[in-house]
Amino acid sequence: MKISTSFLFDRATERMSNIQNRLATTQAQMAESKQILSPSDAPDQAAAIQRLKGEVQRQDSHMRTLDVAMRRFTAEETALSASNDILTRMKELGIQAANDTLAHDDRQGIASELKALRNQLLSLGNTRDDSGNYLFSGTRVNTPAFAQDANGQVIYQGDQTQTRIPAGEERTVQFTRAGTDVFSRVVRENGDNVGFFDALDHMIAGVEGSQTEDIRQGISDLQQMHNNLNLSQVQNGSDQTVVQSQLDVLDETTLRFKSTLSEIEDLDYTAAVTRMNKEMMALEAAMGSFSKISGLSLFDYIRG
Repeated sequence: MKISTSFLFDRATERMSNIQNRLATTQAQMAESKQILSPSDAPDQAAAIQRLKGEVQRQDSHMRTLDVAMRRFTAEETALSASNDILTRMKELGIQAANDTLAHDDRQGIASELKALRNQLLSLGNTRDDSGNYLFSGTRVNTPAFAQDANGQVIYQGDQTQTRIPAGEERTVQFTRAGTDVFSRVVRENGDNVGFFDALDHMIAGVEGSQTEDIRQGISDLQQMHNNLNLSQVQNGSDQTVVQSQLDVLDETTLRFKSTLSEIEDLDYTAAVTRMNKEMMALEAAMGSFSKISGLSLFDYIRG
């Protein structure tokens, strides 16, 4: 009888301990909202979780890079559009100034507006992105792209280096642009290669001096500048399209990874609550059985 009682006590204690452990695990899972509390619980699932988390982090990093690029492209688009509008206005003024019937004083007024527009272009050439980096300085993002020397001549202070960033499978987009590619030099019919702002200054001087030939040359230069800026705008729009497309792909991919991760990692609360209730009932039943067993004695056995 002594051996039998000890055996019953051990069995009852072991059963209650197992139920309590399962109940504690379920409660811990509910507190953490996770199915797996430690890698040792399910090594295969834990490995899959780590792999998926790594993929999500990689996708998020790529998306952050492309978000920065998209904001930069948007700032470029604004600057390029404004620059093109200014060139259009300067061309209108040039055509007006080229009229032989225009008085000298009228040309002085036109020259004043042309100077103001030229300075606006210089300011647009030194546009910054939302991080404070200069858009058109190449990789010298902390240096203004254009500056005037002591003689008032505009010089380019950036570099010609172009950096590209990945934007899809075997696809890259240009991230930095040289100011000389956007506000590019003009090539005249006589073969002269003249800087963007030098050509503008030459035209303005022609208007001030009523030099009709210089004004007409300026109008021709402006058309070439306008065409070059249009090409930059087209490239900018193309890059934005590529980046946005890749962002959409990355967003869908990340969503798929997160959905799979949730299925493996996140706890099903409905199932967990049901399981916890069953385990609590089983523990109560085990404790009730143990109470009855522990109350048995030899006299109870004899009376029975």
